[in-house]
Amino acid sequence: MIQPSDEPIADQGATPPGRGGDPPPTSRPAPRWGWAMLAFLFAANILAAVDRGLFAALIRPIGLELDLWEDQADWLEALPLVAAALWAPTLGYFVDHTRRARVLALGIAVFGLASVGVGLADSFQSLQRARALVGVGTATFGVAALTLVMDVFPGTVRARALAVYFLAGPVGMALALNLGPALADAATWQTAFLAGGAPALVLALAALTFPDPVRGAGEGVAVARLRDHERRGASAEDYVDLMVNSSFTYSVLGLTFTGLAIGGLDAWLPTFLIGARGLPEDHAARVSATVVPAAAAVGLLVGAFAADLWGRREPRSYFLVPALAAWLALPCWLATVLGSGGGWRYATLFATVALLFANLGPCFAIVAAAAAPNMRGVACGATVATAHLLGVAWSPRLLQWGAEVFGQPDAMATPLGRVFASLGALPRSVGGRPPENLAAAFVLAAPALAAAALAFLAGARHLPRESALMLANLRAAPSRAGPAGRKSSPSES
Repeated sequence: MIQPSDEPIADQGATPPGRGGDPPPTSRPAPRWGWAMLAFLFAANILAAVDRGLFAALIRPIGLELDLWEDQADWLEALPLVAAALWAPTLGYFVDHTRRARVLALGIAVFGLASVGVGLADSFQSLQRARALVGVGTATFGVAALTLVMDVFPGTVRARALAVYFLAGPVGMALALNLGPALADAATWQTAFLAGGAPALVLALAALTFPDPVRGAGEGVAVARLRDHERRGASAEDYVDLMVNSSFTYSVLGLTFTGLAIGGLDAWLPTFLIGARGLPEDHAARVSATVVPAAAAVGLLVGAFAADLWGRREPRSYFLVPALAAWLALPCWLATVLGSGGGWRYATLFATVALLFANLGPCFAIVAAAAAPNMRGVACGATVATAHLLGVAWSPRLLQWGAEVFGQPDAMATPLGRVFASLGALPRSVGGRPPENLAAAFVLAAPALAAAALAFLAGARHLPRESALMLANLRAAPSRAGPAGRKSSPSES
């Protein structure tokens, strides 16, 4: 069993001063048990990502066997995101008030059993129930895991620790996209889901032995004071303050706009490569299964390392790195969509995906810096809900609408259609489907990257002040009025 120490991690640079201030104190390394905890969460997150990858890779044989319509298959792919988004805010409250080992175990068990349930499904209705439970279980595990990483790791390494946790996403997707079809060919698609979901049940039992470190252990505040804040909980005023906190809201906006681009690219990239780039279907599948996960992994690590290392001198780096990545992603996105063939298309695609994923570690580090430890579950739940509902979940439909509209001759005859035609974004028919213009749809989604960059830039100036205020309130004695009372100020300590 991993044993935490009650000694707080040294007061460190989680909330460094603004320009001209003294440098932040030197932080101690994260505790060794913290890295063991992170390895466990990484393994569990791989299994969650494997389920998502298996469904994307095997949707065709599933649809043929269960006689699914195309709209039903699309809905089943989006359903876990919708279910996770609807459940995450309520779940966040329980994460803030419950022993997190139990929440972790419950979440892992639910998504593991649900993945097994996908393998046992024999109709659209049973498949729909299983996919919804996958989303609920993944959100339950994910929100609890994020708060643990935020609490254990000091601010100077927090973005990197979060990036390692998120790295399980592309690793699990790559495993599922490459091994899932092979396993389905060797046995059945049901076998692939049974093999992917069963190991989660073992991890769920192991999670019950997990420690629950004091909330805010990585902030360098005395354990007794942290436990006072834990017992008091967050007040209604605290939650209102979080929702209007500029650092929090701008980071969520930036994540949402970036998620819109990621969701559309993930859903339509293989079809685009086949129709607009003329790649054979198996070649397009290999690109999606290898280039995209590799690029996502590189972007996650580089973005987090850059933000943490630059953050030692400039606290706004956690916004500035994502802003720079979003600006650079915009021309790479357009070059990927409108550029000519050859090796450059893989280079620009790799750069685009890497830049899109560079903001995950820094943005969730911002959430940790803005939200008090006793309400980070709600903060993470709200972030997941917003980014999923307004970004990732509906962007495939948005791109499908754009592709269908500009696949029609009358739309291409409009001034905007003629601009698309001059850029080489022309309607094409793939697999006997009606003509679609995915290149035009991708161009229509490009402004989301500019919006993300602007949101990150707008939030940068607020972070030093708001993160310092969070830490000052954490060091102060909490109000004795209880959760409904007013928020204490530093002068009350």
